Amino acid sequence: MTTSDSKPTPSEPEPKSPWMWIIPVILVIGLLYVSRSRGPGLNGPEGGAIGRPAPQINLISLSQSSEIKETVNELASGKVTLIHFWGTWCGPCKMEYPHLSEMVSDLQSKSDFRFLSISCESGRNVNFEQLASKTNDYLTDIGASTDVFADPQGITRMSTAERLGQPTMYYPTSILVDSSGTIRGVWEGYLNNGVAEMHSAITSLLD
Repeated sequence: MTTSDSKPTPSEPEPKSPWMWIIPVILVIGLLYVSRSRGPGLNGPEGGAIGRPAPQINLISLSQSSEIKETVNELASGKVTLIHFWGTWCGPCKMEYPHLSEMVSDLQSKSDFRFLSISCESGRNVNFEQLASKTNDYLTDIGASTDVFADPQGITRMSTAERLGQPTMYYPTSILVDSSGTIRGVWEGYLNNGVAEMHSAITSLLD
């Protein structure tokens, strides 16, 4: 005889709700997405690019007047270079950039270090003058003095995505290249300690 509040015996387990299976699956998918889009560079999923050659470089300066466009077609020989992709339309990029600017200022005395800041549009169509205006207005607003470049033909972005083994770029993305032209670190997305990790990795390569 049983009462109305009796519990099932061990041989009569309570039926499991479908949500008990669905929720863990959703959590796993979410964790995979976060690790892919915002993982730390040196030991994260982007580590597949570590040890590969630096991406192809094809850049035009946004820091000069439209009549004077400095071009960069290859990395400076013998320098440790941080290549940074970002955009004024990208919220996480704008959160990270002031900290990057401070880091670059701290490393100004290091002649063997170069920062290649690449301002990117959100779409395929690029108006050089508008991109320069929006970029320089933002840098003025945050008091940053870093030189900034554009990737007008997308060659640098496509080459970087190929090195990372993915079809497109995440923003922001930073690639650390050592003095021999080998990728030594990758950071995709904004992380609270990302810039500190970059600073540590850069100084270790410069020492």
